[in-house]
Amino acid sequence: AVARTFAVHQHPVDALSRYLVNRGRYPWTPTVRTPLGAVRPSIYSQQDVFTLNEIFCRYDYGSGAPRIVVDLGANIGLASFFFLTRRADSVVYASEPVQRNLERLRMNLGPFVGRFHVDERAVSTRGGQADFLVEETGRLGGLSEFSDGREGDTITVDCVPIAELIGGILEREGRVDLVKIDTEGNEKVLVDAIPSDMRNSIGAIVWENNDGTVRWWRGGRQTA
Repeated sequence: AVARTFAVHQHPVDALSRYLVNRGRYPWTPTVRTPLGAVRPSIYSQQDVFTLNEIFCRYDYGSGAPRIVVDLGANIGLASFFFLTRRADSVVYASEPVQRNLERLRMNLGPFVGRFHVDERAVSTRGGQADFLVEETGRLGGLSEFSDGREGDTITVDCVPIAELIGGILEREGRVDLVKIDTEGNEKVLVDAIPSDMRNSIGAIVWENNDGTVRWWRGGRQTA
């Protein structure tokens, strides 16, 4: 990840100092090199710097170029931003229920109008409404029943069952190349709730476990 920082960032020393010792003011708009050229996402805190590093330098969600991507728990849009800059014809379906994050997501994805779709509901195994924990950074929010003691404010959000959400996207696109899930607590529950017949039309699923490890489902089996 450190080596890739020098390849990805136009100003890698600044990026590393923010990551390691939280130097610098925010918002910050680093110049990031991508296959489609240099871009400038907006970063609002050191927590966002961590996310940027994990996606663009550590390749937590892979280094490939999937065309149709579903981004569940999109936050301020950095994962969606990554996939939209891998190839010129990629399309991202992003889900994020927190209004502040949604505003920042739409700002970050502004250069890609027409190539992304936003769903403002929380992804769950059932519909209706639910309590949702929101903490200061916006990075660690999730459905309250999976918050595991995290502190923050509670809001009420609309929920969409994951099978309904992905089913609608598959009906529109025919196939999904990658489903990324980072919903702070119920990732494995969501993975297990994807019907087996839908999985035949999904190339890969990647999610973050509660212990911070990243897991992949590919070709009918789970891998580390």
